Amino acid sequence: MKAYPVLLVLLASTFSHGETSETDSERLQALLEPIKSLSASFVQSVYAADGFEIDSSEGLFKVASPAKVVWHVTAPLEQQVISDGSTLWVYDPDLDQVVVNSVDGRLSATPAVLFSGDLESLEASYEVAQKSLNIETPSFLLTPRDNASLFSMIELQFAGKEPAAIIITDTLGQSTAIVLSGLQLNPLLHEETFVFSIPAGVDIINNVQ
Repeated sequence: MKAYPVLLVLLASTFSHGETSETDSERLQALLEPIKSLSASFVQSVYAADGFEIDSSEGLFKVASPAKVVWHVTAPLEQQVISDGSTLWVYDPDLDQVVVNSVDGRLSATPAVLFSGDLESLEASYEVAQKSLNIETPSFLLTPRDNASLFSMIELQFAGKEPAAIIITDTLGQSTAIVLSGLQLNPLLHEETFVFSIPAGVDIINNVQ
């Protein structure tokens, strides 16, 4: 699973509550609501349906509400995905290419709503159930309400009150595990952190209408 679709999942993973299980939703909301910004390193591992690891990467992750994200893969191949809340840039240095998209209402149908702070969209898109009741390591399962979703399940794991890992399972049984480390909650992140300066000479694919 490429970093770009995984980013859409990560954009969705911190502000959540659902109507199916009000108690579970309120518990998750209580953990996520205080998080206004986040910075962490990540290790991302992709597994086939049989559990065999087929890919891995690492990098840096920053997010701030609403829908402001930096997803910077540093190894093995660099890629940057940056959103300022209205524009989304995907930069592949090895391809010498930048793809520019708008952040618009279409993202409400993707896991992007998890980090967007849009509780109404998240509630409309996912059912929430608490998997682990352990106060030290609570975890929650998010099931898309749309049968056409690319994802069958998202699991959000915590260490105490801090997000620790996100596991995304697609409809073919392939899973992507994103483990966070060096977590900083509510750091001061300046606006320019979420604006990408396009390098001179690169190919630009501009999908902004």
